[in-house]
Amino acid sequence: MTRVKICGLMNEEDVNLCVKAGAHTVGFVVDYPVPVPWNLTKAEAGRLIEKVPPYVSSCVVTGGTVENILAAAEAVRPDLVQLHYQEILQEIKELSHRLSRQGIKTIKALRIDSHGKCAFEITDPVIAARALAETEISALLVDSYTDFRPGGTGVTVDLSAFKAVQQEVALPVILAGGLNPANVLQIIHEADPYAVDVLTGVEDEFGNKDPDKVYQFMRIIKESELNNRP
Repeated sequence: MTRVKICGLMNEEDVNLCVKAGAHTVGFVVDYPVPVPWNLTKAEAGRLIEKVPPYVSSCVVTGGTVENILAAAEAVRPDLVQLHYQEILQEIKELSHRLSRQGIKTIKALRIDSHGKCAFEITDPVIAARALAETEISALLVDSYTDFRPGGTGVTVDLSAFKAVQQEVALPVILAGGLNPANVLQIIHEADPYAVDVLTGVEDEFGNKDPDKVYQFMRIIKESELNNRP
């Protein structure tokens, strides 16, 4: 079954919308180190995560120094922390270990540009995935990267790069970048990701989810699963 994370939630109405639509995980951008439209303070995110029911996972998407990331996790207490900035391998090792001791799982985003290179100290996605699999992270997320925005780019990932990462590691590999109701079915059929992560593809404007797009996205995922059953 393809799981769904809907990210960039900023208000209680959208949390309730995504939960009712059937999202498995809801994501909140917290104390991100550069300006993005979805950034929340720790206090804002904490209030929203209190509204997430226990059968839905909560995820803090953040970046920056080890100390800042741990402070966000301690303040907000999500189920998952997604490292989505310029963390180096040694920092990821430390963070995934220390978060694990708190019962929080770690996802690391591999952000791949249009030339197939990672925005990471190891620029080859396959070699990077191999190194990251040696840490205590619980999953990899493959996202697109552009100079104008570190996430929520609306740009799709080269699926050959995604599949190369997927084949290299035993970890769950999540697909993000440019997903929307119009393309997600074809992408799932081609790439068979463990999960998909959608942000701008279900918004009507930055920070506001469009109910029609959210329900359509989830309906397509569910119908895809039904059609693939033997």
